[in-house]
Amino acid sequence: MKKKSIFPYLISAGLMISSCSLEEFNPSGVTVDKVAESKTGFDKLINSCYFDLSRYFYGRNLLLVTEGGTDIWTADLNSNNNQNYMKYASGGAMSIDMAKDFWNGSYDAINYCNLVIGRVDQVQDFANDQEKREKVSEAHFLRALYYFHLVEQFGACPLTTTETTNAETESIRTEPLEIYEQVILPDLRFAADNLPLVAKEPGRPTKKAALGLLARAALQTKGYGSTANLEEALATAKKLIDNPGTYGTGLFADFTDNFNEANNKNNLESLFQITYSQNYGSTNVYDHNNDFKRFYCTPTAFGAIQSAGFQLQIGRWTTGNFMPSKYLLDVFRNADGTLDPRYAMSFQTAWTANVNYSWSQDAIVQYDRRSNIGVGTQLEDGALAIKFVLPEEDEYTTISQKLALPYLLIDYNDLYGTDRKVRMKYTRTNQQPGLVDNPFISFYPSLTKFNSGHLVMPRSNTYTSDANASVMRLAEVYLIAAEAEFYLRGANAAAANYINVLRQRAKASLITAGTIDLQFLLDERARELCGEYGRWYDLKRTGKLTKAYLTEKNPDVGQYFIEGTHQVRPIPQGQVDAISNPEGYQNPGY
Repeated sequence: MKKKSIFPYLISAGLMISSCSLEEFNPSGVTVDKVAESKTGFDKLINSCYFDLSRYFYGRNLLLVTEGGTDIWTADLNSNNNQNYMKYASGGAMSIDMAKDFWNGSYDAINYCNLVIGRVDQVQDFANDQEKREKVSEAHFLRALYYFHLVEQFGACPLTTTETTNAETESIRTEPLEIYEQVILPDLRFAADNLPLVAKEPGRPTKKAALGLLARAALQTKGYGSTANLEEALATAKKLIDNPGTYGTGLFADFTDNFNEANNKNNLESLFQITYSQNYGSTNVYDHNNDFKRFYCTPTAFGAIQSAGFQLQIGRWTTGNFMPSKYLLDVFRNADGTLDPRYAMSFQTAWTANVNYSWSQDAIVQYDRRSNIGVGTQLEDGALAIKFVLPEEDEYTTISQKLALPYLLIDYNDLYGTDRKVRMKYTRTNQQPGLVDNPFISFYPSLTKFNSGHLVMPRSNTYTSDANASVMRLAEVYLIAAEAEFYLRGANAAAANYINVLRQRAKASLITAGTIDLQFLLDERARELCGEYGRWYDLKRTGKLTKAYLTEKNPDVGQYFIEGTHQVRPIPQGQVDAISNPEGYQNPGY
């Protein structure tokens, strides 16, 4: 049966992708047939396949729909900010258009990919078949990536593999596993066979990118009840792990090297990156890579820290979107009273004063200071101003004196309750005793994985980053191998060895096969990959995107989850309005 779908975009015009030579096709006055005759024109068509990745996805808003609404994050200050993404509308009506950019952007790009794939034989001046296959493989890789996000976000989706030239009003949705089998996996196999080992310029996929995404996609089909692709997931992961010299990849010696500014644009461990630069075209409109702003707490709620003039200093940002759940912090706490080293490597927990600060009476009351802190008590510029501590840390030995200190020593137990909820209230004991809004809720560990620098100001008072955004890194491949091995042959030494490579790199304690179960695998992915565009997909694959699981692990979010509805996003209203068969088209519950 022919699958018809109306796409929200036809060919986009006059845009510029973020890499210097990724100039898009502008069809004004020129037919696609004519453009596709030459390599120069064909390159512009290929470049058009990339644009929506930087416009809507990586470095933009993808974190909201891949990390929000999961077990490891709540909204900033545990508020209702971004509630469609973070808290499933907090029990209210979900915005039908909450994910429309991902739907529209994907189908815009997929149509370009289909155009490229369908017209590759028209090009008259390829040097040889190898060059032809390498070029078209980019479109196969990107089409698979877009479809991966579509099916994981929306469930059944319209499937098309041919160029759309006319508006078609009937739209038929294809089930996710069928899309994996018909397009995503075949596209990635083709790309892995034909992409070059070394990219000719930044921002282009290579064999390692295709292999990494193929391993991920093959594993993800487990979430749809299929075990048929698990051996391929494992074999593909092993191909990358066992042949670092061939594919030009490897693990950094230090976990934090993944996120250092010096390594951002030439990253050994990254399998594929989206490039940004303020020098090229209209990407300034989209503020480049904004992920570095997403995970900050609000240190400026304390007067010893001021934001004015410090916008370009790493670690001085304030008011992000994500607050760690108690569960996320707890996965770094070992049973023996130690912390997994990746906690300190992944989170900022201390902030210094950047002004000379004098305690006021209002602040003394707000932060419940003891009598030794009086009006005018000083905290000097550069001194410790805020420190969040877990019970396992050395500073926790002084926690009994926390309210007698001239800086804020934030107790983990003042932010999180035994019920795993964020504490929204606090009982003052020293100043105007009574129950009040929690004054310490602004100060929590802030993920630093996106603090790689490259901060710029493309427009007045608009701060953004030219840092590349990593779609996937090799460490995930080790975890894919471990999970596939677990599904295929149970908890065994092979699975433990894949995990121990990463734990040894982080100087964490090593595990044995007996440690491994499904929850441990999820916990390990949280320790290694938190914040890296994947947690929602992890929960879907493992059958944990449920009300019961989310309510257990992260009740601030789980209380709003509706079974049978929130496992997928709503189909955008524009799509439903545009088709001739809208009855029953929308996902259940929306």
